[in-house]
Amino acid sequence: MTETLAKVYLEQGHYEKAITAYEILSLKYPQKSSLFANQIKAIKQIKL
Repeated sequence: MTETLAKVYLEQGHYEKAITAYEILSLKYPQKSSLFANQIKAIKQIKL
């Protein structure tokens, strides 16, 4: 799982896959977890 793949999912409108990707990345890279949490929050706002 990579940040690039998560971004591709987001650009293609696959919001659930993007959220899952960012959740996995958050576990894989704990030092960037706040960044990924913000990305997840932004995606959830887009979905509304």
